[in-house]
Amino acid sequence: MHSTLTASSASDTLSATHHHAMACLNCGHEVPDRFCGRCGQDAHHTHRLTMADMLHDIPHSIWHVDKGILFTLKTMISRPGPTIRAYLAGKRVDHFRPLSLLLIVTSFYALVSSVLHIQMLPPKDPSIPDAVWQMQQASTGFMMKYLSWCYIAMVPVWALFARWFLRRGGYNYAECLIIVAFITAIMNFFAVLYLPVLYAYSGTPQIGTVSLVFMLPVFGYATWAYGSLLAHTGMSLAGRLWRGFMTYLLGYLTCVIVMVSLTYALNWSTFKEAMKQEMQKQASATKPAATPQTR
Repeated sequence: MHSTLTASSASDTLSATHHHAMACLNCGHEVPDRFCGRCGQDAHHTHRLTMADMLHDIPHSIWHVDKGILFTLKTMISRPGPTIRAYLAGKRVDHFRPLSLLLIVTSFYALVSSVLHIQMLPPKDPSIPDAVWQMQQASTGFMMKYLSWCYIAMVPVWALFARWFLRRGGYNYAECLIIVAFITAIMNFFAVLYLPVLYAYSGTPQIGTVSLVFMLPVFGYATWAYGSLLAHTGMSLAGRLWRGFMTYLLGYLTCVIVMVSLTYALNWSTFKEAMKQEMQKQASATKPAATPQTR
């Protein structure tokens, strides 16, 4: 009797499940759960579109932006090593994809900095030749505008440095690409947060000091983040931090060299004129003063 009731109850439950199952609007397959087992479409979000759906869909369609970006930023800032290692180990559903994160943060930085027009040089010294001043403006402006994009372009090169200095961690090159993308995204995120401070000191005599103050915590974070990826190796803290520092330093210097080279290449005529005026200035400064003639 009991088995008959159990079988009947199971049959009723199965019948109710089939009764409430809906057909997938994409392929027509019966969908008892949220997602279609044949094509994967979400069967519970196929209602008539509204403006709220469109506002959500614009960023999501371009960058796949969702709540995971805030979680990833938070965990990458507070515990970068464990976060990246968990992502590499397969725990990825809660995390934002590193390359998408890097592109979003860098794009936002480029947008805001282009609107603010921050002047990274102090007021012009009257003794500086005009061509030299123009070259300095071109250099700092180019660096301010494109350095973050250079970070993205240099990710494959940066990953080579990470592959070498973090080799004790057992990371392959593809994993090093993920590591560099995550950490570079956070560095660019810090740059976004610091833009209002730079804007407040734009074109003032203190702008150089303010820029240096920003670089110090960025260097510190990158050193700690890269070094924390070796925490499982048993290496000393000093050894981990040294390898983290070298990974960031060599990648940063590579970006600076590339940016400086591009700046001079794109402003070669201005650079030549600046050198000419600087040499004339030095020559006039070292030229001995004419002695008065005596009768």
